[in-house]
Amino acid sequence: MIDLKRILTATDFSDASQVALRYAVAFSQAFQAEVLLCHVLEKPDLLAGMPPVAEGYFPPNLAELQEQHARVQCEQVLATAGLSKSRLLLLHGHPAKEITQAATREQADLIIIGTHGRRAIAHLLLGSVAEKVVRLAPCPVLTVRPGEHEFVTP
Repeated sequence: MIDLKRILTATDFSDASQVALRYAVAFSQAFQAEVLLCHVLEKPDLLAGMPPVAEGYFPPNLAELQEQHARVQCEQVLATAGLSKSRLLLLHGHPAKEITQAATREQADLIIIGTHGRRAIAHLLLGSVAEKVVRLAPCPVLTVRPGEHEFVTP
């Protein structure tokens, strides 16, 4: 018998991660499981954010501001999900690595993650966090795409 006690779902606030959360809510209700909402903050790429004329200003506490913003967004996501048992995991590093390490540390029974469904060249250039999570995960992984939400009724 499958018994899910902890479900880890990752969010990057995209449509795909919103669908993953809906699945997590449905599984949580069916199994009375705790949902761990995981968001990974990557190290800011300061050069990518530079304006063309190099007149940009980055506050010295940029990482702290980004973390505060992400925490507020995650708390809003959890509040609107209507979960009775949930926790927020706000991590720093490479998303796939941090998600799988959190799943191990928290003894997750299932990871639910959205995939953007990139094709060919974009996938080769950008890679796929979901694909890496599937390869590294210590537990089963359910991947969902944005168009799949009509099948879930939380």
